[in-house]
Amino acid sequence: MNNPRWDATLAFTDEADPEGAADAVLLLAEELSLLDLASVRHATDGPAPDGTRAGDTVVWTTLLVGATSAPTLRALVALAQDWLGRRNSGSIDLTIDGDELRLTSVSRADQRRAVELFVARHAPRETDTPDA
Repeated sequence: MNNPRWDATLAFTDEADPEGAADAVLLLAEELSLLDLASVRHATDGPAPDGTRAGDTVVWTTLLVGATSAPTLRALVALAQDWLGRRNSGSIDLTIDGDELRLTSVSRADQRRAVELFVARHAPRETDTPDA
């Protein structure tokens, strides 16, 4: 795998089905693994409480993703939008370097424009060639 150029956090929330959110993110992670990403893994929330045998506490509804090129970043955003559209519920907060984009299951022109601006800030057209 290549070193990531961008480290993105994808945090999924579904107020209609909060109990099923972790299972849904497992399905999203499977789909993301089909992209040419540097990494896809669950986020952690620090060490487990004292007296437990676990290591770090896993945040099952949040993924950490490494993207290596502008086309890969665009594919990541497109896949997340498509996935939400198929679920027809929930939202994903996509964060890169403190810059956050909220994707929802509703596809509207203003959301498309927000996505275009977000991707342009992190992956301008002139960087479309993959790193060597």
